[in-house]
Amino acid sequence: VQKFITNEKVFNTIKSGEQISLIKAIIDENRTSYADSRLRLRLVEDLKVAEHKIDKGTFLYANVSGFSAQRVQLTIYSIMHKDQILPVKLEIYDQDGQAGLYVPESQFREFGREISSNSAQGININQQAENNAQLLMSTLQRMFQSTTTAINKHIRKNKAKIKYNTHVYLIDSSTKNTGR
Repeated sequence: VQKFITNEKVFNTIKSGEQISLIKAIIDENRTSYADSRLRLRLVEDLKVAEHKIDKGTFLYANVSGFSAQRVQLTIYSIMHKDQILPVKLEIYDQDGQAGLYVPESQFREFGREISSNSAQGININQQAENNAQLLMSTLQRMFQSTTTAINKHIRKNKAKIKYNTHVYLIDSSTKNTGR
């Protein structure tokens, strides 16, 4: 996978036959992304995959492949082109030259984690009544525990808000091609 370069001759120009540049794309939607979710990108320039030319403006779809320290890792595994699926492995790089998109840590998310983990601790429903009342209280306690467990899982889940029109670079991970 590489940037598509035309071999047009330019009058009175001295340059090497090899042009160095990265494959550019933009994020084409606002999305809150989770692990294994899909994100749509749009090519800003033509792309060459084997003998196929992928035109600029074509939509590509990246999978969120992981989260690391304030970064969302994105990978493109295939491109649909004229009723053909072209297998690729393109990693997404941010404008700072590092793999993945930079997403600053949310303070609200950390605050929410603390509240949810602390609120579930130390709550105990007293069961001092007849058998029917004990059954009702036991059922309420189980419902409360399962609800707080579900809320804890949702709050602790890694997620990132990714903004429309963010410029990114695509790099073929099989060759670590930087555009050469």
